Amino acid sequence: MPPARDIGLERRAAALAHYAAAQQLEKEGKMRDALRHYTALVELDPGNLAILQRTAELASQYQDAASAIRILEAAIAARPQDPAPTMALVRFLATYAATDAAAMERIPRLLDGLCKAHPRNAEVLTFSILQHLAQGRREAAVKLLEQASPGSAASAEWWLALGRAAQEVWPLGQAEMREEHTRRVNFYYERALSAAEAGSEGDSARLDVAQYFVLTNQLDAARKLCWDLAEKHGNLQARKILFRLFQAEGQSEEALRQLEKIVETAPMDVEQRRLLAQAYQERQEWARAVPHLEAAIQIGGGDVADYQTLGQMLLQSQLYERLIELCERTVRLFPDNPIFHIHAAFALRSLQRWEKAIAAMERAAALAESGQAELVNHRFFFQFGLTLERGGRHEEAARMFEKAITLTPKDEIEDAANTMNYLGYMWLEQGVHLEKAGELIQKANELQPGNAAYVDSLGWWYYKKGDYAHAIVELERALALLKQPESEDAEIIEHLGQAYLKLGDKEKARQMFERALSLGPTDATLRSRIEHGLKETR
Repeated sequence: MPPARDIGLERRAAALAHYAAAQQLEKEGKMRDALRHYTALVELDPGNLAILQRTAELASQYQDAASAIRILEAAIAARPQDPAPTMALVRFLATYAATDAAAMERIPRLLDGLCKAHPRNAEVLTFSILQHLAQGRREAAVKLLEQASPGSAASAEWWLALGRAAQEVWPLGQAEMREEHTRRVNFYYERALSAAEAGSEGDSARLDVAQYFVLTNQLDAARKLCWDLAEKHGNLQARKILFRLFQAEGQSEEALRQLEKIVETAPMDVEQRRLLAQAYQERQEWARAVPHLEAAIQIGGGDVADYQTLGQMLLQSQLYERLIELCERTVRLFPDNPIFHIHAAFALRSLQRWEKAIAAMERAAALAESGQAELVNHRFFFQFGLTLERGGRHEEAARMFEKAITLTPKDEIEDAANTMNYLGYMWLEQGVHLEKAGELIQKANELQPGNAAYVDSLGWWYYKKGDYAHAIVELERALALLKQPESEDAEIIEHLGQAYLKLGDKEKARQMFERALSLGPTDATLRSRIEHGLKETR
Protein backbone atom coordinates (compact mmCIF):
# COMPACT_ATOMS: atom_id res chain seq x y z
CA MET A 1 0.00 0.00 0.00
CA PRO A 2 1.57 3.35 -1.04
CA PRO A 3 2.24 6.05 1.59
CA ALA A 4 -0.69 8.11 2.89
CA ARG A 5 -1.55 11.54 1.45
CA ASP A 6 -1.87 13.29 4.81
CA ILE A 7 1.83 13.31 5.77
CA GLY A 8 2.89 16.41 3.86
CA LEU A 9 4.20 16.74 0.34
CA GLU A 10 7.92 16.50 1.17
CA ARG A 11 7.49 13.54 3.52
CA ARG A 12 5.20 11.86 1.00
CA ALA A 13 7.74 12.30 -1.80
CA ALA A 14 10.48 10.78 0.33
CA ALA A 15 8.15 8.02 1.50
CA LEU A 16 7.20 7.16 -2.11
CA ALA A 17 10.89 6.90 -3.02
CA HIS A 18 11.52 4.48 -0.14
CA TYR A 19 8.37 2.52 -1.00
CA ALA A 20 9.39 2.12 -4.65
CA ALA A 21 12.93 1.09 -3.66
CA ALA A 22 11.63 -1.43 -1.10
CA GLN A 23 9.23 -2.98 -3.60
CA GLN A 24 11.92 -3.33 -6.24
CA LEU A 25 14.44 -4.85 -3.83
CA GLU A 26 11.83 -7.36 -2.65
CA LYS A 27 11.26 -8.44 -6.25
CA GLU A 28 15.02 -8.95 -6.60
CA GLY A 29 15.13 -10.98 -3.38
CA LYS A 30 17.29 -8.45 -1.56
CA MET A 31 15.22 -8.54 1.59
CA ARG A 32 17.69 -6.94 4.01
CA ASP A 33 18.15 -3.96 1.72
CA ALA A 34 14.38 -3.75 1.33
CA LEU A 35 14.01 -3.73 5.13
CA ARG A 36 16.17 -0.62 5.41
CA HIS A 37 13.86 1.25 3.07
CA TYR A 38 10.75 -0.05 4.85
CA THR A 39 12.16 1.10 8.21
CA ALA A 40 12.80 4.58 6.80
CA LEU A 41 9.31 4.55 5.29
CA VAL A 42 7.71 3.72 8.66
CA GLU A 43 9.46 6.68 10.24
CA LEU A 44 7.97 8.93 7.57
CA ASP A 45 4.50 7.31 7.53
CA PRO A 46 3.90 5.52 10.87
CA GLY A 47 0.13 5.30 10.36
CA ASN A 48 0.17 2.97 7.34
CA LEU A 49 -1.01 -0.37 8.74
CA ALA A 50 -0.02 -2.52 5.77
CA ILE A 51 3.49 -1.07 5.61
CA LEU A 52 3.92 -1.38 9.39
CA GLN A 53 2.98 -5.06 9.26
CA ARG A 54 5.33 -5.79 6.36
CA THR A 55 8.21 -3.97 8.04
CA ALA A 56 7.67 -5.88 11.26
CA GLU A 57 7.59 -9.20 9.39
CA LEU A 58 10.89 -8.50 7.64
CA ALA A 59 12.52 -7.19 10.84
CA SER A 60 11.50 -10.35 12.66
CA GLN A 61 12.89 -12.57 9.91
CA TYR A 62 16.15 -10.76 9.17
CA GLN A 63 16.90 -9.23 12.60
CA ASP A 64 14.84 -10.42 15.58
CA ALA A 65 11.40 -10.06 17.19
CA ALA A 66 12.67 -7.40 19.56
CA SER A 67 13.72 -5.19 16.61
CA ALA A 68 10.28 -5.58 15.06
CA ILE A 69 8.59 -4.64 18.32
CA ARG A 70 10.81 -1.55 18.72
CA ILE A 71 9.86 -0.38 15.20
CA LEU A 72 6.17 -0.76 16.01
CA GLU A 73 6.45 0.93 19.40
CA ALA A 74 8.25 3.85 17.79
CA ALA A 75 5.37 4.16 15.33
CA ILE A 76 2.89 4.19 18.24
CA ALA A 77 4.87 6.95 19.94
CA ALA A 78 4.97 8.97 16.72
CA ARG A 79 1.20 8.61 16.14
CA PRO A 80 -0.40 8.15 19.59
CA GLN A 81 -3.90 9.03 18.33
CA ASP A 82 -3.71 6.69 15.34
CA PRO A 83 -4.95 3.13 16.03
CA ALA A 84 -3.04 1.61 13.12
CA PRO A 85 0.40 1.23 14.84
CA THR A 86 -1.14 -0.38 17.91
CA MET A 87 -3.19 -2.75 15.74
CA ALA A 88 0.01 -3.67 13.88
CA LEU A 89 1.78 -4.41 17.18
CA VAL A 90 -1.10 -6.60 18.41
CA ARG A 91 -1.15 -8.54 15.16
CA PHE A 92 2.62 -9.00 15.25
CA LEU A 93 2.59 -10.23 18.85
CA ALA A 94 -0.27 -12.64 18.13
CA THR A 95 1.52 -14.02 15.07
CA TYR A 96 5.23 -13.95 15.81
CA ALA A 97 5.38 -13.96 19.61
CA ALA A 98 2.68 -16.51 20.34
CA THR A 99 5.06 -18.60 22.45
CA ASP A 100 6.19 -15.62 24.53
CA ALA A 101 3.86 -15.49 27.56
CA ALA A 102 4.86 -11.95 28.50
CA ALA A 103 4.24 -10.71 24.97
CA MET A 104 0.84 -12.41 24.84
CA GLU A 105 -0.15 -10.84 28.16
CA ARG A 106 0.35 -7.42 26.59
CA ILE A 107 -2.33 -8.04 23.96
CA PRO A 108 -5.46 -7.66 26.18
CA ARG A 109 -4.05 -4.45 27.65
CA LEU A 110 -3.27 -3.07 24.21
CA LEU A 111 -6.77 -3.95 22.98
CA ASP A 112 -8.37 -2.41 26.06
CA GLY A 113 -6.42 0.80 25.49
CA LEU A 114 -7.40 0.83 21.80
CA CYS A 115 -11.10 0.46 22.55
CA LYS A 116 -11.06 3.11 25.27
CA ALA A 117 -9.26 5.54 22.97
CA HIS A 118 -11.52 4.77 19.98
CA PRO A 119 -14.83 3.52 21.40
CA ARG A 120 -16.83 4.33 18.27
CA ASN A 121 -14.31 3.23 15.65
CA ALA A 122 -15.84 0.16 13.96
CA GLU A 123 -12.49 -1.00 12.58
CA VAL A 124 -10.91 -0.92 16.05
CA LEU A 125 -13.88 -2.66 17.65
CA THR A 126 -14.12 -5.46 15.11
CA PHE A 127 -10.33 -5.94 15.16
CA SER A 128 -10.36 -6.19 18.95
CA ILE A 129 -13.33 -8.58 18.97
CA LEU A 130 -11.68 -10.93 16.50
CA GLN A 131 -8.35 -10.82 18.35
CA HIS A 132 -10.07 -11.73 21.63
CA LEU A 133 -11.84 -14.61 19.90
CA ALA A 134 -8.65 -15.88 18.26
CA GLN A 135 -6.92 -16.04 21.64
CA GLY A 136 -9.79 -17.75 23.44
CA ARG A 137 -11.23 -14.74 25.26
CA ARG A 138 -14.80 -15.13 24.02
CA GLU A 139 -16.36 -13.38 27.02
CA ALA A 140 -14.27 -10.28 26.31
CA ALA A 141 -15.39 -10.37 22.66
CA VAL A 142 -19.05 -10.69 23.67
CA LYS A 143 -18.71 -7.82 26.14
CA LEU A 144 -17.22 -5.54 23.49
CA LEU A 145 -20.03 -6.36 21.09
CA GLU A 146 -22.79 -5.85 23.60
CA GLN A 147 -21.39 -2.57 24.88
CA ALA A 148 -20.55 -1.15 21.44
CA SER A 149 -22.44 2.01 20.53
CA PRO A 150 -21.92 4.37 17.61
CA GLY A 151 -23.31 7.33 19.54
CA SER A 152 -24.62 10.13 17.37
CA ALA A 153 -22.48 8.98 14.45
CA ALA A 154 -24.64 5.91 13.72
CA SER A 155 -24.33 4.65 10.16
CA ALA A 156 -25.36 1.52 8.31
CA GLU A 157 -21.71 0.74 7.59
CA TRP A 158 -20.88 0.86 11.33
CA TRP A 159 -23.61 -1.65 12.17
CA LEU A 160 -22.66 -3.87 9.22
CA ALA A 161 -19.06 -4.06 10.42
CA LEU A 162 -20.26 -5.07 13.89
CA GLY A 163 -22.67 -7.55 12.31
CA ARG A 164 -19.85 -9.31 10.49
CA ALA A 165 -17.92 -9.56 13.76
CA ALA A 166 -21.06 -10.82 15.51
CA GLN A 167 -21.23 -13.76 13.12
CA GLU A 168 -17.82 -14.83 14.42
CA VAL A 169 -18.83 -14.42 18.05
CA TRP A 170 -22.17 -16.18 17.62
CA PRO A 171 -21.59 -18.62 14.72
CA LEU A 172 -24.76 -19.53 12.86
CA GLY A 173 -23.50 -22.96 11.85
CA GLN A 174 -24.11 -24.44 15.28
CA ALA A 175 -27.49 -26.14 14.85
CA GLU A 176 -28.29 -26.35 18.57
CA MET A 177 -27.67 -22.62 19.05
CA ARG A 178 -28.82 -21.34 15.67
CA GLU A 179 -32.06 -19.71 16.80
CA GLU A 180 -30.46 -17.76 19.64
CA HIS A 181 -27.36 -16.84 17.64
CA THR A 182 -29.46 -15.70 14.67
CA ARG A 183 -31.48 -13.44 16.94
CA ARG A 184 -28.29 -11.91 18.38
CA VAL A 185 -26.63 -11.37 14.99
CA ASN A 186 -29.82 -10.09 13.36
CA PHE A 187 -29.84 -7.25 15.89
CA TYR A 188 -26.86 -5.61 14.14
CA TYR A 189 -28.18 -6.11 10.60
CA GLU A 190 -31.60 -4.77 11.57
CA ARG A 191 -29.88 -1.68 13.01
CA ALA A 192 -27.98 -1.35 9.72
CA LEU A 193 -31.29 -1.34 7.86
CA SER A 194 -32.70 1.32 10.16
CA ALA A 195 -29.58 3.47 9.74
CA ALA A 196 -29.41 3.13 5.95
CA GLU A 197 -29.87 6.37 4.06
CA ALA A 198 -33.18 6.97 2.32
CA GLY A 199 -33.46 6.39 -1.41
CA SER A 200 -30.90 4.72 -3.59
CA GLU A 201 -28.04 6.12 -1.45
CA GLY A 202 -28.79 3.46 1.13
CA ASP A 203 -29.19 0.59 -1.35
CA SER A 204 -25.64 -0.67 -0.89
CA ALA A 205 -26.22 -1.23 2.83
CA ARG A 206 -29.65 -2.77 2.26
CA LEU A 207 -28.12 -5.10 -0.32
CA ASP A 208 -25.45 -6.20 2.18
CA VAL A 209 -28.22 -7.06 4.63
CA ALA A 210 -30.13 -8.96 1.95
CA GLN A 211 -27.03 -11.00 1.14
CA TYR A 212 -26.59 -11.77 4.83
CA PHE A 213 -30.19 -13.02 4.95
CA VAL A 214 -29.56 -15.24 1.92
CA LEU A 215 -26.37 -16.72 3.33
CA THR A 216 -28.05 -17.43 6.66
CA ASN A 217 -31.09 -19.02 4.98
CA GLN A 218 -33.53 -16.31 6.08
CA LEU A 219 -35.06 -16.39 2.64
CA ASP A 220 -38.38 -14.67 3.31
CA ALA A 221 -36.58 -11.63 4.71
CA ALA A 222 -34.10 -11.70 1.82
CA ARG A 223 -36.88 -11.91 -0.77
CA LYS A 224 -38.86 -9.02 0.73
CA LEU A 225 -35.80 -6.79 0.93
CA CYS A 226 -34.63 -7.63 -2.59
CA TRP A 227 -38.14 -7.16 -3.96
CA ASP A 228 -38.27 -3.62 -2.59
CA LEU A 229 -34.78 -2.87 -3.88
CA ALA A 230 -35.56 -4.24 -7.34
CA GLU A 231 -39.10 -2.94 -7.84
CA LYS A 232 -38.77 0.44 -6.14
CA HIS A 233 -35.18 1.36 -7.02
CA GLY A 234 -34.45 -0.94 -9.97
CA ASN A 235 -31.41 -2.36 -8.18
CA LEU A 236 -29.79 -4.84 -10.55
CA GLN A 237 -27.89 -6.86 -7.96
CA ALA A 238 -31.05 -7.28 -5.88
CA ARG A 239 -32.89 -8.52 -8.95
CA LYS A 240 -30.15 -11.08 -9.56
CA ILE A 241 -30.56 -12.34 -6.00
CA LEU A 242 -34.34 -12.47 -6.52
CA PHE A 243 -33.85 -14.54 -9.65
CA ARG A 244 -31.72 -17.08 -7.79
CA LEU A 245 -34.20 -17.22 -4.90
CA PHE A 246 -37.20 -17.84 -7.15
CA GLN A 247 -35.21 -20.36 -9.16
CA ALA A 248 -34.17 -22.28 -6.01
CA GLU A 249 -37.79 -22.35 -4.84
CA GLY A 250 -39.01 -23.76 -8.14
CA GLN A 251 -40.97 -20.60 -9.04
CA SER A 252 -39.90 -20.78 -12.66
CA GLU A 253 -42.32 -18.16 -14.01
CA GLU A 254 -41.27 -15.49 -11.51
CA ALA A 255 -37.60 -16.44 -11.92
CA LEU A 256 -37.94 -15.99 -15.68
CA ARG A 257 -39.64 -12.62 -15.24
CA GLN A 258 -36.78 -11.39 -13.07
CA LEU A 259 -34.19 -12.68 -15.53
CA GLU A 260 -35.94 -10.92 -18.41
CA LYS A 261 -35.85 -7.65 -16.46
CA ILE A 262 -32.17 -8.16 -15.65
CA VAL A 263 -31.32 -8.55 -19.33
CA GLU A 264 -33.51 -5.58 -20.22
CA THR A 265 -31.62 -3.46 -17.67
CA ALA A 266 -28.14 -4.81 -18.47
CA PRO A 267 -28.19 -6.03 -22.09
CA MET A 268 -24.39 -6.26 -22.22
CA ASP A 269 -24.19 -8.72 -19.31
CA VAL A 270 -23.06 -11.89 -21.07
CA GLU A 271 -23.70 -14.20 -18.13
CA GLN A 272 -27.32 -13.07 -17.78
CA ARG A 273 -27.89 -13.34 -21.52
CA ARG A 274 -26.67 -16.92 -21.41
CA LEU A 275 -28.90 -17.69 -18.42
CA LEU A 276 -31.93 -16.29 -20.24
CA ALA A 277 -31.14 -18.25 -23.39
CA GLN A 278 -30.83 -21.39 -21.27
CA ALA A 279 -34.14 -20.66 -19.51
CA TYR A 280 -35.97 -20.34 -22.83
CA GLN A 281 -34.21 -23.46 -24.10
CA GLU A 282 -35.39 -25.47 -21.08
CA ARG A 283 -38.95 -24.30 -21.85
CA GLN A 284 -38.40 -25.29 -25.51
CA GLU A 285 -39.06 -21.68 -26.55
CA TRP A 286 -36.30 -21.93 -29.10
CA ALA A 287 -37.05 -18.78 -31.10
CA ARG A 288 -36.95 -16.66 -27.92
CA ALA A 289 -33.67 -18.26 -26.86
CA VAL A 290 -31.89 -17.55 -30.15
CA PRO A 291 -31.38 -13.73 -29.93
CA HIS A 292 -29.96 -13.97 -26.41
CA LEU A 293 -27.39 -16.63 -27.22
CA GLU A 294 -26.52 -14.70 -30.38
CA ALA A 295 -26.01 -11.54 -28.31
CA ALA A 296 -23.91 -13.41 -25.72
CA ILE A 297 -21.65 -14.74 -28.48
CA GLN A 298 -21.41 -11.34 -30.12
CA ILE A 299 -20.56 -9.54 -26.87
CA GLY A 300 -18.35 -12.09 -25.15
CA GLY A 301 -17.26 -14.44 -27.91
CA GLY A 302 -18.22 -18.07 -28.27
CA ASP A 303 -16.62 -21.47 -28.55
CA VAL A 304 -17.59 -24.43 -30.69
CA ALA A 305 -20.17 -25.60 -28.12
CA ASP A 306 -21.90 -22.19 -28.17
CA TYR A 307 -22.20 -22.22 -31.95
CA GLN A 308 -23.41 -25.82 -31.88
CA THR A 309 -26.12 -24.92 -29.34
CA LEU A 310 -27.13 -21.88 -31.40
CA GLY A 311 -27.40 -24.09 -34.48
CA GLN A 312 -29.66 -26.52 -32.64
CA MET A 313 -31.84 -23.63 -31.45
CA LEU A 314 -32.20 -22.30 -34.98
CA LEU A 315 -33.07 -25.77 -36.22
CA GLN A 316 -35.70 -26.25 -33.51
CA SER A 317 -37.08 -22.78 -34.31
CA GLN A 318 -37.36 -23.75 -37.99
CA LEU A 319 -35.27 -20.68 -38.84
CA TYR A 320 -33.62 -22.58 -41.65
CA GLU A 321 -32.31 -19.66 -43.72
CA ARG A 322 -30.63 -18.15 -40.65
CA LEU A 323 -29.16 -21.55 -39.79
CA ILE A 324 -27.68 -21.82 -43.28
CA GLU A 325 -26.15 -18.33 -42.88
CA LEU A 326 -24.73 -19.36 -39.50
CA CYS A 327 -23.25 -22.54 -40.97
CA GLU A 328 -21.56 -20.57 -43.75
CA ARG A 329 -19.70 -18.74 -40.96
CA THR A 330 -19.09 -21.66 -38.60
CA VAL A 331 -17.58 -23.91 -41.26
CA ARG A 332 -14.96 -21.21 -41.71
CA LEU A 333 -14.45 -20.67 -37.99
CA PHE A 334 -14.24 -24.42 -37.28
CA PRO A 335 -13.21 -25.98 -40.60
CA ASP A 336 -12.43 -29.39 -39.09
CA ASN A 337 -15.73 -29.84 -37.27
CA PRO A 338 -18.36 -31.84 -39.19
CA ILE A 339 -21.31 -30.88 -36.95
CA PHE A 340 -21.87 -27.60 -38.76
CA HIS A 341 -22.13 -29.35 -42.13
CA ILE A 342 -24.73 -31.63 -40.52
CA HIS A 343 -26.66 -28.58 -39.27
CA ALA A 344 -26.54 -27.12 -42.77
CA ALA A 345 -27.77 -30.41 -44.21
CA PHE A 346 -30.77 -30.48 -41.86
CA ALA A 347 -31.69 -26.91 -42.76
CA LEU A 348 -31.29 -27.52 -46.50
CA ARG A 349 -33.29 -30.74 -46.24
CA SER A 350 -36.13 -28.91 -44.49
CA LEU A 351 -36.15 -26.41 -47.37
CA GLN A 352 -36.21 -29.35 -49.84
CA ARG A 353 -32.86 -28.39 -51.34
CA TRP A 354 -32.01 -32.04 -51.63
CA GLU A 355 -28.77 -32.00 -53.61
CA LYS A 356 -27.21 -29.30 -51.44
CA ALA A 357 -28.32 -31.18 -48.33
CA ILE A 358 -26.72 -34.38 -49.65
CA ALA A 359 -23.49 -32.52 -50.47
CA ALA A 360 -23.37 -31.12 -46.92
CA MET A 361 -23.81 -34.63 -45.46
CA GLU A 362 -21.02 -35.91 -47.71
CA ARG A 363 -18.67 -33.18 -46.47
CA ALA A 364 -19.60 -34.00 -42.87
CA ALA A 365 -18.89 -37.70 -43.45
CA ALA A 366 -15.51 -36.98 -45.04
CA LEU A 367 -14.47 -34.69 -42.16
CA ALA A 368 -15.71 -37.04 -39.46
CA GLU A 369 -14.02 -40.11 -40.90
CA SER A 370 -10.68 -38.28 -41.13
CA GLY A 371 -10.73 -36.63 -37.69
CA GLN A 372 -13.78 -37.34 -35.53
CA ALA A 373 -14.79 -40.89 -36.32
CA GLU A 374 -16.94 -41.05 -33.18
CA LEU A 375 -19.44 -38.73 -34.89
CA VAL A 376 -19.88 -41.15 -37.79
CA ASN A 377 -22.18 -43.41 -35.82
CA HIS A 378 -25.47 -45.17 -36.55
CA ARG A 379 -27.48 -41.97 -36.01
CA PHE A 380 -25.36 -40.07 -38.51
CA PHE A 381 -25.82 -42.73 -41.19
CA PHE A 382 -29.55 -42.89 -40.52
CA GLN A 383 -29.78 -39.12 -41.11
CA PHE A 384 -27.57 -39.45 -44.19
CA GLY A 385 -29.86 -42.19 -45.51
CA LEU A 386 -32.92 -40.07 -44.77
CA THR A 387 -31.44 -37.16 -46.71
CA LEU A 388 -30.62 -39.38 -49.70
CA GLU A 389 -34.08 -40.97 -49.61
CA ARG A 390 -35.82 -37.59 -49.56
CA GLY A 391 -33.62 -36.57 -52.46
CA GLY A 392 -34.79 -39.57 -54.48
CA ARG A 393 -31.48 -41.45 -54.33
CA HIS A 394 -32.96 -44.64 -52.91
CA GLU A 395 -30.18 -47.11 -53.61
CA GLU A 396 -27.59 -44.92 -51.90
CA ALA A 397 -30.07 -44.31 -49.08
CA ALA A 398 -30.50 -48.06 -48.60
CA ARG A 399 -26.74 -48.49 -48.24
CA MET A 400 -26.63 -45.81 -45.57
CA PHE A 401 -29.54 -47.36 -43.67
CA GLU A 402 -27.85 -50.77 -43.83
CA LYS A 403 -24.66 -49.20 -42.51
CA ALA A 404 -26.63 -47.57 -39.70
CA ILE A 405 -28.13 -50.95 -38.77
CA THR A 406 -24.67 -52.55 -38.72
CA LEU A 407 -23.24 -49.81 -36.48
CA THR A 408 -26.16 -49.66 -34.04
CA PRO A 409 -25.07 -50.94 -30.59
CA LYS A 410 -26.99 -53.94 -29.31
CA ASP A 411 -28.46 -51.99 -26.43
CA GLU A 412 -29.85 -49.27 -28.74
CA ILE A 413 -32.96 -51.35 -29.51
CA GLU A 414 -35.20 -48.39 -30.31
CA ASP A 415 -32.79 -46.97 -32.89
CA ALA A 416 -32.21 -50.39 -34.47
CA ALA A 417 -35.95 -51.09 -34.81
CA ASN A 418 -36.62 -47.64 -36.24
CA THR A 419 -33.95 -47.95 -38.94
CA MET A 420 -35.02 -51.49 -39.90
CA ASN A 421 -38.63 -50.42 -40.19
CA TYR A 422 -37.74 -47.30 -42.17
CA LEU A 423 -35.62 -49.18 -44.70
CA GLY A 424 -38.15 -51.99 -45.01
CA TYR A 425 -41.02 -49.55 -45.57
CA MET A 426 -38.98 -47.58 -48.13
CA TRP A 427 -38.50 -50.77 -50.16
CA LEU A 428 -42.23 -51.54 -49.87
CA GLU A 429 -43.09 -48.16 -51.29
CA GLN A 430 -40.65 -48.70 -54.13
CA GLY A 431 -41.91 -52.21 -54.70
CA VAL A 432 -38.43 -53.76 -54.48
CA HIS A 433 -36.69 -56.33 -52.28
CA LEU A 434 -40.01 -57.41 -50.75
CA GLU A 435 -38.60 -60.43 -48.90
CA LYS A 436 -35.71 -58.46 -47.43
CA ALA A 437 -38.17 -55.69 -46.52
CA GLY A 438 -40.36 -58.24 -44.72
CA GLU A 439 -37.41 -59.61 -42.77
CA LEU A 440 -36.44 -56.13 -41.58
CA ILE A 441 -40.01 -55.20 -40.62
CA GLN A 442 -40.54 -58.48 -38.76
CA LYS A 443 -37.27 -57.95 -36.89
CA ALA A 444 -38.36 -54.40 -35.95
CA ASN A 445 -41.59 -55.84 -34.52
CA GLU A 446 -39.63 -58.44 -32.54
CA LEU A 447 -37.39 -55.75 -31.08
CA GLN A 448 -40.28 -53.44 -30.20
CA PRO A 449 -43.58 -55.30 -30.13
CA GLY A 450 -46.72 -53.22 -29.85
CA ASN A 451 -45.41 -50.28 -31.88
CA ALA A 452 -48.33 -49.18 -34.08
CA ALA A 453 -46.09 -47.86 -36.86
CA TYR A 454 -44.13 -51.11 -37.09
CA VAL A 455 -47.31 -53.24 -37.02
CA ASP A 456 -48.69 -51.03 -39.81
CA SER A 457 -45.53 -51.72 -41.86
CA LEU A 458 -46.03 -55.45 -41.30
CA GLY A 459 -49.62 -55.21 -42.48
CA TRP A 460 -48.55 -53.17 -45.48
CA TRP A 461 -45.92 -55.81 -46.32
CA TYR A 462 -48.67 -58.45 -46.45
CA TYR A 463 -50.68 -56.07 -48.63
CA LYS A 464 -47.79 -55.60 -51.06
CA LYS A 465 -47.44 -59.39 -51.26
CA GLY A 466 -51.16 -59.71 -52.10
CA ASP A 467 -52.01 -61.43 -48.81
CA TYR A 468 -54.89 -59.08 -47.99
CA ALA A 469 -56.45 -61.24 -45.25
CA HIS A 470 -53.22 -61.20 -43.22
CA ALA A 471 -52.83 -57.52 -44.06
CA ILE A 472 -56.22 -56.71 -42.47
CA VAL A 473 -55.34 -58.68 -39.31
CA GLU A 474 -52.14 -56.69 -38.77
CA LEU A 475 -53.59 -53.35 -39.84
CA GLU A 476 -56.56 -53.77 -37.48
CA ARG A 477 -54.04 -54.57 -34.73
CA ALA A 478 -52.10 -51.40 -35.57
CA LEU A 479 -55.31 -49.36 -35.40
CA ALA A 480 -56.21 -50.89 -32.03
CA LEU A 481 -52.83 -49.79 -30.68
CA LEU A 482 -53.74 -46.15 -31.41
CA LYS A 483 -55.55 -44.97 -28.29
CA GLN A 484 -56.31 -41.54 -29.73
CA PRO A 485 -55.46 -41.39 -33.45
CA GLU A 486 -54.05 -38.07 -34.61
CA SER A 487 -53.39 -36.49 -37.98
CA GLU A 488 -50.12 -38.36 -38.56
CA ASP A 489 -51.93 -41.69 -37.96
CA ALA A 490 -54.25 -41.19 -40.93
CA GLU A 491 -51.98 -43.31 -43.16
CA ILE A 492 -52.47 -46.41 -40.99
CA ILE A 493 -56.26 -46.10 -41.36
CA GLU A 494 -55.89 -45.40 -45.10
CA HIS A 495 -53.85 -48.62 -45.43
CA LEU A 496 -56.67 -50.54 -43.75
CA GLY A 497 -59.17 -49.01 -46.15
CA GLN A 498 -57.05 -50.10 -49.11
CA ALA A 499 -56.89 -53.66 -47.76
CA TYR A 500 -60.68 -53.85 -47.31
CA LEU A 501 -61.11 -52.45 -50.79
CA LYS A 502 -58.93 -55.23 -52.22
CA LEU A 503 -61.14 -57.83 -50.49
CA GLY A 504 -64.24 -56.18 -51.96
CA ASP A 505 -65.64 -54.88 -48.65
CA LYS A 506 -66.47 -51.39 -49.90
CA GLU A 507 -68.54 -50.48 -46.85
CA LYS A 508 -65.69 -51.02 -44.42
CA ALA A 509 -63.24 -49.48 -46.87
CA ARG A 510 -65.43 -46.33 -47.03
CA GLN A 511 -65.60 -46.18 -43.21
CA MET A 512 -61.80 -46.30 -43.03
CA PHE A 513 -61.26 -43.67 -45.73
CA GLU A 514 -63.78 -41.31 -44.12
CA ARG A 515 -62.17 -41.82 -40.72
CA ALA A 516 -58.71 -41.16 -42.15
CA LEU A 517 -59.93 -37.99 -43.86
CA SER A 518 -61.55 -36.76 -40.62
CA LEU A 519 -58.14 -36.70 -38.94
CA GLY A 520 -57.10 -33.88 -41.29
CA PRO A 521 -53.91 -35.30 -42.83
CA THR A 522 -51.62 -32.55 -44.13
CA ASP A 523 -49.70 -34.64 -46.66
CA ALA A 524 -51.13 -33.87 -50.10
CA THR A 525 -50.23 -37.29 -51.54
CA LEU A 526 -51.99 -39.11 -48.68
CA ARG A 527 -55.10 -36.95 -49.01
CA SER A 528 -55.17 -37.70 -52.72
CA ARG A 529 -55.00 -41.46 -52.06
CA ILE A 530 -57.81 -41.23 -49.49
CA GLU A 531 -60.05 -39.26 -51.86
CA HIS A 532 -59.32 -41.70 -54.67
CA GLY A 533 -60.18 -44.60 -52.34
CA LEU A 534 -63.51 -42.99 -51.50
CA LYS A 535 -64.35 -42.80 -55.20
CA GLU A 536 -63.53 -46.48 -55.53
CA THR A 537 -66.09 -47.37 -52.84
CA ARG A 538 -69.05 -45.85 -54.72
